Amino acid sequence: MKEILQRLFHHEELSSEETRRIMRDIAAGKYADEQIAALLAAFCMRSITVDELLGFRSALMETRVAIDFSPYRPIDIVGTGGDGKDTFNISTCACFVVAGAGYKVAKHGNYAATSVSGASNVIEEHGVRFTADAGRLRHSMERCNVAYLHAQEQCVKDSSH
Repeated sequence: MKEILQRLFHHEELSSEETRRIMRDIAAGKYADEQIAALLAAFCMRSITVDELLGFRSALMETRVAIDFSPYRPIDIVGTGGDGKDTFNISTCACFVVAGAGYKVAKHGNYAATSVSGASNVIEEHGVRFTADAGRLRHSMERCNVAYLHAQEQCVKDSSH
């Protein structure tokens, strides 16, 4: 990672294969949080290239848990998080409203990173246990109109969550 960071600090571009490998290594928990933060900071200093983005996308497609919700035709609700205004979790509230209106919802989320609570904090506080089991997620979609797709962390969750 040190070599990659040096290259990024000098505004060099990475190949799609390099960013694919970086994202796979992040997903495998090979980097410290500080290294990931430095990587993100480097990308904030300049625009990401199409090749770099394609590499990240490729790795995400390779490491995802694919679940076919096509029979339900769900609405995909995900928030952007981190509005800096300490608002309530709007996208999570929206998923309950939409599901309550009878529509199927696939809600994506994770724990808070830049605000008081993320979708996973809210959902977990209401007793939901996260799963990547396709059968359980389809059952949730059928029974509650919502399947919550927690963006799984590679490291052990700390006690503050």
